Amino acid sequence: MTSPRNLDVGSGLVGELAAVAKAAGDRLRAETDAKRKAANSAGDALVTAATSAMGAGHSLGDITEAEASGKEGVREALRPDTLRSVERTGRRAREARLEHHRAIARAMRLGLSTREIAAAAGVTHGTVRAISARLASGDTAEALAAEEPEGSTTEG
Repeated sequence: MTSPRNLDVGSGLVGELAAVAKAAGDRLRAETDAKRKAANSAGDALVTAATSAMGAGHSLGDITEAEASGKEGVREALRPDTLRSVERTGRRAREARLEHHRAIARAMRLGLSTREIAAAAGVTHGTVRAISARLASGDTAEALAAEEPEGSTTEG
């Protein structure tokens, strides 16, 4: 556990442990953004900061707490924008799926072959037949597109 001398009264860690937290947060941010060089650099900084903290007499428990604190700070900072992005891209994916099913339905009504439609759509002809059968049974393209893919959940 972090001792009182290692805490800043205002908002958390100071000194070597703050450097560990910052480096851990920087590494997580770089990994999250898929920036390999920055992640490697932040990883090196984390090792340096942890080594410095050990040299200053901090326990491994204090160091791991500082690392976890740094990561949690980044998660909290990035959470709102990341979830908005997930929501926005999910909406666009559903809209694209709807447009795709409408285009397949139109091609079917035109009388094009399922293999021809499938080749143009980049799916199997079985997928086109399944969409066509669902539409023929009264399902709308909107209903088909709104369905969640098999195996997915909407729980957090």
